[in-house]
Amino acid sequence: MTNIKSVLEKNGVSLTPQRLAIIEFLEGNKSHPTVDEIYTNVKSLYPTTSKATVYSVLKLLSDLGVVKELSIRKRGEACFDPSTVLHHHFHCRKCDTVIDIDIDSYDESNILKKVGSLGHKVEDIQLYIYGVCSNCIDKNT
Repeated sequence: MTNIKSVLEKNGVSLTPQRLAIIEFLEGNKSHPTVDEIYTNVKSLYPTTSKATVYSVLKLLSDLGVVKELSIRKRGEACFDPSTVLHHHFHCRKCDTVIDIDIDSYDESNILKKVGSLGHKVEDIQLYIYGVCSNCIDKNT
């Protein structure tokens, strides 16, 4: 994963305490947090932080390509992923957990071959798989 702080510094973005708190919460976070989850965490450290600050920092991080906004919604809210390495997601419809699914190779994908044969350039792939996670299945057995 790209070090978020170094990308901000290279782009001349100052590292305010709130930005640092958001970055530290995101780095290595695999829970795919929502704005509310990030806001709650940062507000506990910096009570004057507003939700608008969280939104603007996430937009900045997204624009710089160090955080991805997912199309998956947890409780109706967008999720954010600090891992920009190509991977997919499984969303449990029972517990709302979002789990990373790593795929070894995309070179042989029939979809990519088809898109390429049409002359298109693939810039990003996001596959979302919906179902019930193993933890929820185990709870019901």
